[in-house]
Amino acid sequence: MTPFELENEEGLRLRGLDFGATLTSLTLPVAGKLREVLLGCADEVYPAQQVWLGAVAGRFANRIGGAELVRDGQHWALDANQAPHCLHGGREGFHRQHWQIKELEADRVKLVLLSKAGDQGFPGNLRVTLEYRLEQYDLVVDFRASTDAPTPVSLTSHAYFNLDGGGDVRDHTISLNADRFLPTDESGLPLAIAPVEGPFDLRAPRPMGLDWLSHPQQRQARGYDHAFLLNHPQHDGQDHPALPLDGPEQTWAARVISGDRQLAMEVYTNQPSLQFYTGNWLANTPSRSGQPHQDYDGFCLEAQQLPDSPNRPELGNPWLLPGHYYHHQTRYRFIAAS
Repeated sequence: MTPFELENEEGLRLRGLDFGATLTSLTLPVAGKLREVLLGCADEVYPAQQVWLGAVAGRFANRIGGAELVRDGQHWALDANQAPHCLHGGREGFHRQHWQIKELEADRVKLVLLSKAGDQGFPGNLRVTLEYRLEQYDLVVDFRASTDAPTPVSLTSHAYFNLDGGGDVRDHTISLNADRFLPTDESGLPLAIAPVEGPFDLRAPRPMGLDWLSHPQQRQARGYDHAFLLNHPQHDGQDHPALPLDGPEQTWAARVISGDRQLAMEVYTNQPSLQFYTGNWLANTPSRSGQPHQDYDGFCLEAQQLPDSPNRPELGNPWLLPGHYYHHQTRYRFIAAS
């Protein structure tokens, strides 16, 4: 495994590995002190941990029902690593592959990966470029991909955040710019799109742990682990230029405030949904300190196409075709809480 480190003039410092294009650390100045806002473990432990800690999820993030693709009369069997479904691209998905560091500068790194036809059962040779950039107080995650045969693509960063630098994230406050979400069945597969309600109505700031497990969907998932459909103008992730994130029309998809009320993180993305996950299965995952993580030590906001959409047109069209280009850009912006 080969590490990389980035740093910019504002004091953001990012560390990662070529293995899984994994983000292992992100520190930034908060009230005059450096604060670690990403969960991580010792470099040599990453191949053994099972929670996609800081890694890229792909070729298709989230779940594909029955671990099968069907298109134009063709069928492809995928790796059923969360039987009977395929989760985050399979056992040996992008989180376990060695990406090539193509370019490395002080505040940005470019990694590339060739996922060959048949990788975890997916059709088509997929060429992926990923750039991590530090721009002022933003961590930018920028994916681009092309294929030589139709294939579904949904790539995301599975970074776990804790804006307090440690402890239970249920003291954080979250807002999501989403009127709808996807309830799930007991296996985590999405049901029909539904309007947000109860603890799933996050349009106004709400402590993550408020009325904890009061909703049947929360009890089933042991917390939040659901896709929220974003209200901003939808994109299909293909053939789009970089987002005009400084334009007046651009609004955040999510905003989280730390439990100590000193730091806020805003998320901007061109993807149609955010998977909000509260680290419900983190217990016994190794940490940097040597003491294992506990459940709810971190949260994820994974920008992605809708889960199970390759076989369910009502959830969108994530199929990338030859001659078209996949482009996913997400910004995590860190600012003083107000």
